[in-house]
Amino acid sequence: MPVEFPPPELRAACEEIVARYPVRSAAALPILHLAQRHYDNWISPEVEAGVARYLGVGDAHVRGLLTFYAMYNHRPAGRHEVWVCRTLTCWLRGAAALKAAALARTGCARAGEPSADGRFLVKDMECLGLCELAPAVFVDGTPHTHVTPEALARLLDACE
Repeated sequence: MPVEFPPPELRAACEEIVARYPVRSAAALPILHLAQRHYDNWISPEVEAGVARYLGVGDAHVRGLLTFYAMYNHRPAGRHEVWVCRTLTCWLRGAAALKAAALARTGCARAGEPSADGRFLVKDMECLGLCELAPAVFVDGTPHTHVTPEALARLLDACE
């Protein structure tokens, strides 16, 4: 069953987003960002169906967006997200060591799976657009460049 979307506390923000686009369905990506933030950093099948109904599109359309774009979580995720760039420039400049350090520090068994305590999620991400400043990571949406494993450990320790 779809959830009633948007909930009252998101209605004004959703209407403001939809008003920016020529058709409702074009607002899908920012609406999904808003929904993910509201629903504990992931979009359940029920929320997915509610968003689809709100935008006037099929559930499969929303599912396609959620599975195509790596920034959306379609299963429970950690409260804090660590994105490690895996493209060539970052990899050549130490991203493999950053990924290993992130997994070890957060307790995540592998990229894409949350830590047992639900605190972290480490993700492999395609280009973060910071190639000239590699290696790059995002921690909770904030970019960090020229990152070392030691610097990453400090960033993760600062997450509450």
